[in-house]
Amino acid sequence: MPENGSKKPAEGRFAGQVALVTGAAGGIGFAVARRLAAEGAGILMTDVDGKRLAAASEALRSEGAEVETVAVDLARKQDRDRLVPAALERWGRLDILVNNAAFHGERRNFTDASEEEFEQIFAVNVTATAALCRAAASPMRAQGSGAIINIGSIQAGLPVPTYAAYVASKGGIAALTRALAVELAPDIRVNTVLPGVIATDSFKQTLAEGAPAKRSTPTTAALLGREGHAAEVAAAVAFFASAEASFITGAALPVDGGRSISRRPDPFQSSFGDRTEPGNPE
Repeated sequence: MPENGSKKPAEGRFAGQVALVTGAAGGIGFAVARRLAAEGAGILMTDVDGKRLAAASEALRSEGAEVETVAVDLARKQDRDRLVPAALERWGRLDILVNNAAFHGERRNFTDASEEEFEQIFAVNVTATAALCRAAASPMRAQGSGAIINIGSIQAGLPVPTYAAYVASKGGIAALTRALAVELAPDIRVNTVLPGVIATDSFKQTLAEGAPAKRSTPTTAALLGREGHAAEVAAAVAFFASAEASFITGAALPVDGGRSISRRPDPFQSSFGDRTEPGNPE
């Protein structure tokens, strides 16, 4: 499935709705923003990389999307506190929140990892997600409806060595999703999508920086025999955000080509080793 999307139609499943998408300058976040915009939603895109965010938003505007941007560092409370008010100021409502932004940290043994890196990973991946869910809950409840989709990872149940903090943060997202599904019902549905190996630009860069002589093809142990595409993750997000998922909350949907139930050797992991190489985890 190609990652690029079609032009925005005049009407769609999300016509008249507004979505806030974090980590939207590239990869999965950009694909999500593009998919929701193509189906009629107004999009508030945010990312820590302001230059990439501006380019991404212009790409969507060229396709007819209604887009606004706010560049923020989600690890900073004063930054993330700007996001929901920005959506309300621009559109007067917020219907969909997609917590996609994540900080992976460096690959290193757990005993060598610093507390500072743990704190930064949890600040971006867990604390910011919780804060945005809390901020979004009030306008969504006032409207009588809303959908929150958190982007987790199959690593929460299938850990990769040397990513303990990242894995733990995604376990926190899984638990937070279930807790909020209970607490925010019946007005707000909260679900999570669990990507496996997705062929984003950062993943491709990781491959390019690796050892080509040791690398296998494909670079995943997925049962479907290939990496996924960001657009395939975006399709799952769009489903959870839509009326088609109106009776689904507290669910976790793997988008991993069957990786989480595969017993095949992992060529990506064997190519890059288990220790201190940087990399883009599943």
